[in-house]
Amino acid sequence: MSSNFMTRPVDWSKYGVVYAGAQKNVGPAGVTFVFVRNDLIAGHRSDTPLLCDWESFSKAANTFHNTPSCWPIYICGLNCAYMIEQGGIEAMQAKALERSTLLYNFIDSSEGYYVNNVETKFRSRTNIPFRVCANDDLEKKFIAESAAANLTDLAGHRSVGGCRASLYNAMPVEGVHALIAFMTTFKENNPRP
Repeated sequence: MSSNFMTRPVDWSKYGVVYAGAQKNVGPAGVTFVFVRNDLIAGHRSDTPLLCDWESFSKAANTFHNTPSCWPIYICGLNCAYMIEQGGIEAMQAKALERSTLLYNFIDSSEGYYVNNVETKFRSRTNIPFRVCANDDLEKKFIAESAAANLTDLAGHRSVGGCRASLYNAMPVEGVHALIAFMTTFKENNPRP
């Protein structure tokens, strides 16, 4: 659940185990959140690594099997406190919806210059993939020029290519407006091949 964790309410009754990396929406890399339903805690295999032995962790009284990385945990705590001050998960959900709606609406109204092929009901609010005229050379130019404009890390996932905007909780809506302004100018300056 790393990409959408802490961006929307979760129906915990649907899951036995939830694993989420903090590095997307909660804090720096190095912290993971693991939620395990009570009936799944006990009964692990004998070759289960200690760090995955949920029963051992559940019985530990304020002790750790390893020395945790305290700074990332502390930062996650600060970020969680900030999210609570902002209105909690509901507020994070509203902000995620605002950011993603702005970008999807722009992409969908670009007359096919920018394209997101994900069916609307399955679209992510945090990771928005798109193509630039389905043209690899134009996408390379887009990524290079966007980086020069301080809009970084827009290259698509290594397994699918294209472009991808990651709109995690730390992304202010102003960042989406800046991306849309860049995309508008890029489209004007680079006619469809």
